[in-house]
Amino acid sequence: MLDTIRMLLADSLPTVPDAEPPILATDIRVAACALLLEVAYADARFSRDERLVITKALTTHFGVDARGAAEIVEVAEAQLQKEPSDASFTRQVLAEYDEEQKVALAGMLWDVAHADGWPAEHEAFMASKLEAWIGTKAKS
Repeated sequence: MLDTIRMLLADSLPTVPDAEPPILATDIRVAACALLLEVAYADARFSRDERLVITKALTTHFGVDARGAAEIVEVAEAQLQKEPSDASFTRQVLAEYDEEQKVALAGMLWDVAHADGWPAEHEAFMASKLEAWIGTKAKS
């Protein structure tokens, strides 16, 4: 009898859709995150500090919580495995970001490069290269 009552109650309650839609591989936030990951991986390791800086950038600038940031990172990492060239991510940023967004992203690139306290040579090179490709400089 209790099972019947539970089923009737469950059937009468409205279903709650997912609070956030899934993050798609074509999402501009994934492309931007992939570029941030490129800087983080430039020295062949993804440190805890770099992960924290990327998570903060995603939650501050991309309108997601920590769970959403982790999902964006996961999708971006999968996209980097499929498309190891950063050119497609850069093209997407060029196509979809305005100048202010590009400047903010350039700043985020350098934040990741400096996450460990100082940018390794490879990280500085990658941040400079990506900054040049998106056609802007971070504000000092």
